[in-house]
Amino acid sequence: MQENTFTLSEENLSALCEALSALEKEHKHIFFLLNGDLGSGKTTLVKEFVRHSLGVEGVSSPTFSLSQDYEDRVFHYDFYQKEFNQLLELGFIELFEREGVHFIEWANPRIKALLKKCNFLVYEVVITPLDSHQREYKIIHE
Repeated sequence: MQENTFTLSEENLSALCEALSALEKEHKHIFFLLNGDLGSGKTTLVKEFVRHSLGVEGVSSPTFSLSQDYEDRVFHYDFYQKEFNQLLELGFIELFEREGVHFIEWANPRIKALLKKCNFLVYEVVITPLDSHQREYKIIHE
């Protein structure tokens, strides 16, 4: 298992974005499963990555739409309180086939298992708030 840890403020995620961008450059089809408590900074990370990689501003959480696409290269999903079977019925498996960077907030273990079974490259990013300004970001690859 590979693990890389960053301790950063939400206002300065450039080192983390650089690390994720480096992984993206090596692998044109990659998944980052974002895990952390409500309000831990999952959407903030995606917002900063999209701004850093694409120069796009105005990223918001896809809580109600379930997914947002940025320049057909970065795909952002929010599966908060969604059941695995619901996601299958809605056709998300087909969306996962698009080449690019996929960020999935609230990915349950069944989604992770499905992605791995389909031979997709999957990294987990665990976000832990340390205080009001600092977060620990662990990038884990099994």
